[in-house]
Amino acid sequence: MSYLKFDKNLMINLEQSLPKEMLRTNQTGAYHCTTIVDCNTRKQHGLLVVPVPELGNSWHVMLSSLDATVYQHGAPFNLALHRYSGGVMNPNGHKYIREFDCESVPRTTYRVGGVILTK
Repeated sequence: MSYLKFDKNLMINLEQSLPKEMLRTNQTGAYHCTTIVDCNTRKQHGLLVVPVPELGNSWHVMLSSLDATVYQHGAPFNLALHRYSGGVMNPNGHKYIREFDCESVPRTTYRVGGVILTK
């Protein structure tokens, strides 16, 4: 049983899901921090953020995001979500999310037609 699990109703509602963030760290000072819909809303967000002693011992985002695209019947369905200036959200991949679960490793399950993908 997961202590942190959200269903489709919360995930597709950006007013509720964007303020919810996840932070995972390791013992070397690196971390992963983003919203539960994988939308980086702050400059500190990223999939891999590490301290770099050679550059003043500050943290640097080495990997910001991984954007998956599912092709079904020749049509692309982009599963990413990014926020741009003026509050513009694109490509709206959050509408395909069915569940977010954070048991031991964060997992997001998407459904596009008959395709079910867990990332």
